[in-house]
Amino acid sequence: MAEYDRAVIRGHLANVDNPPTHAAKGKAFEELACYLLNGVPVTARNALSTFAAEEIDVACRNDSHPKGLANWVDFFLVECKGWADAVNSEQVAWFLTKIRHRGLRFGILIAANGITGEPEHLTCAYSLVSFELATFGIRMVIITRAEIEALTCGEQFAQLVIEKVCTLHATGGRCF
Repeated sequence: MAEYDRAVIRGHLANVDNPPTHAAKGKAFEELACYLLNGVPVTARNALSTFAAEEIDVACRNDSHPKGLANWVDFFLVECKGWADAVNSEQVAWFLTKIRHRGLRFGILIAANGITGEPEHLTCAYSLVSFELATFGIRMVIITRAEIEALTCGEQFAQLVIEKVCTLHATGGRCF
């Protein structure tokens, strides 16, 4: 598995912190996501729905590397939010809807500062993640900036995702 270049990660995060435009901030976080995911490895691409109604930050095909996400889902989506605040319920619901509209069962929300609510009590955005798991079998994990900054290789990223999905199932939808 690929080792991450810390300078590359810091460079992407610097672009997130000091973007020339709002669009550039989002693009920088998407580029960081692709860099991290290609170390897992998966094939990651930006996409727009056929009718331009739902923008997808990153669509992934899992290459099922033995030290990555082997025997995992074939395809999944990634949403990137480099916001200063936690991602709200509306945006979490919209990403879960995008996953469902594509007939998928898994997604990763890379949210710099997490999502709103308290995971222990399934409040605010956390309640939506729990509901989607129980109702539709859709699994979504949240990866924060702090977790990204601690990563050194793709194998760690894959292990983080696997641990979060296990926690999601074991706790009935708590995605912390």
